[in-house]
Parts: sequence; structure tokens; C-alpha cells
Amino acid sequence: MLILLLAVSTVMCTEPRTRARVVIGELTWDGGLVIAHVLKSVLETRLGAEVELILADQPVIARAMDKGDGGIDVHPDFWMPNQAGMWNQYIAPGSRETVLVNRTPYHGAQGLFIPRYVQEQYGVKAVTDLSNPEISKLFDSDGNGKGEFWAGAPGWASTNVEKVKARSYGYGQFFEPIEVPVAVFQANLKTAYSRKKPILFYSWTPEWIHTKYDLVRLKEPPFNGFAMESKMEDPLYDPDGCWKMYQPKDDNDWYEKSSITCAWPEASVFMAYSKSLTKRVPKIAQFFNQVVLSSDMVGEWIFQVAVKKREPAEIARTWVVNHPKIVNEWVKGIEDWPNQVSPQMTGH
Repeated sequence: MLILLLAVSTVMCTEPRTRARVVIGELTWDGGLVIAHVLKSVLETRLGAEVELILADQPVIARAMDKGDGGIDVHPDFWMPNQAGMWNQYIAPGSRETVLVNRTPYHGAQGLFIPRYVQEQYGVKAVTDLSNPEISKLFDSDGNGKGEFWAGAPGWASTNVEKVKARSYGYGQFFEPIEVPVAVFQANLKTAYSRKKPILFYSWTPEWIHTKYDLVRLKEPPFNGFAMESKMEDPLYDPDGCWKMYQPKDDNDWYEKSSITCAWPEASVFMAYSKSLTKRVPKIAQFFNQVVLSSDMVGEWIFQVAVKKREPAEIARTWVVNHPKIVNEWVKGIEDWPNQVSPQMTGH
């Protein structure tokens, strides 16, 4: 009997077990890409999970999280209200409610920016200052009597927004929008900054240029609601709101019908993950809920990729090693959980 028990014990101890497996959507922008690698590094080194990154566009990631079979479990950089459609379909109360988000998002901002030296020298602080002909002349680089501002790259929805804003605020009569690829704008910014010349441009945070240069956003009235009929089901809808924006796909007369007299709504950026993780690997779901990033943190990662030309995986490994206190908070109450799970818990 003793020999039999030892034999059974040996079989039980040597039977292979499967590590928790997580699949993270790999995004195409630098910030989201480094975030995915940071998550991968922590999951592998601190929680013993097996992690795979899969390149996919956002709707594919959302559908996979909704399906909940482990095809893709995580969207590492989910922007709101930019992705309000997916939020309303999979996350919002009363929706399919198959996707969860971390409890503490980081925040991003969009708008018109100038170098700080322009503000300090000429007192330009708000978009209302741009309707001053003397101010607009500061930004006139071709001598045609109008200032220029980079509204964004051709084809961006935000480029159309900035053109509508210029008309709605009134400074459009003193400025003309420039639409060039982002790389061209970045080269122009580098030149202007090195020569301490005025330059006005659309931008967002986090982004590497805000790490490399001292930039300030021009003040605008705060956002108070979407006024378009298409947003009637949105929690931010207000028929008297300041934001009535149509895109060319919505209406051929989109430019004439649109009006925006306020700032962009502040973006909240979440870690989105499949609700199925709470049953398949609950402690890993707890980890995603506890992750807290910041705009400055992500901006520095973007800078390391775009300017320093470092690989995202290497940036992630170094950052995780050098920031144990932050990582400890992410894995608080989880590390004592066994690293391995039974095969039926992996979703594969």
C-alpha cells in the first residue's frame, strides 16, 4: 500500500501543468505598443504567465475580447471618447458588458499648442488671442498676410475638427490651416524651436514632442456636450452643447453645418480586458484592474521609441526593473497566487 501511494504521489507531482496564458492586442502606435510590452514583462516576470502579443486593429481586438475565448484578451490603450462606439457596445451598463476596464485611467489632452517661449514673449495664452491680426502676423511664414497653423495630417478626422474650430472661433479669417504628414510637421517644429520662431499646431498628449520640447496648450472654453443627433444616446449628449461636428462621410455639407466653440473633451485612456478573464484567470484580471499608468509615463516611453530609437521590448524590460515600487502596486495581493493553472482555466 505504501509503495502504491508513493507511486500515485510521484505521478501527481510530475504531471505537467499549464501556465496562465494571456493574449494582448498589439497596437500600431508607439504608446500602445510599449504599454503592451510593459504588461507582458510584468506578467511573465512577476506572475509567471505565458503572454503573446498579436497585431490587430481595434475592432478586431474588441470583438475578440467580447467573444472571450482567449483569442485576444486585452486592449492595452483604449481611448475614450475616441472609441465611444466600442464602449457603448461592449463596456457600458446595458451593453453586452463583456469587456471590463481598469479602475484608474490615465488622461490625454488635445488642442492647439505653441512653444512656451512664444507665450512668454508675445502673451499668446488662448485661442481668442489668435483673432488679433498682429498676433496672426507672428505665424505668417510665407508673407501672404495670414498666419499658418498645422491642423493635422491629411485624412485625419481631427484635422477637420481643427478647421471647423478655426472658423467657429473666428481666427480662421486670420489663419490658414496647413495639412501635411506628421513627419513633415515634426521637422518644421524642430526647425522653429531651434530658431525660437513662432509656430502654432494641433497636438495631443501623451506624445514625445511634449517630452522633448517645452510646449503649452492654448486655453479654450471647456467642453460641455455633443450636440449632434448621432450622439443622442451618448452620456455626453446635450442639444445645446458646444460640439456639433460632422465628417465628410456624414454629410457633403459637413464643414458648413459643423460648429465647435469649446475644447476637446479630455480623453480617458483605459486598460480594457475581456470579462472572461475574471473566471478563467481571476488574479490576472485583478492585475489588469490594478494597473495605473500616467500621461507622463507613456509620453516618456513614446520619446524613447520615436527619438532614442529604442526597441519597445527593451524599454519595457528596463522600466519594469527600475520601477519596482510602481509594479509592486500593480501586483499587490496577487504574487502569492500560484503561477500555474489547470488546462481548463486557460481558455484553450
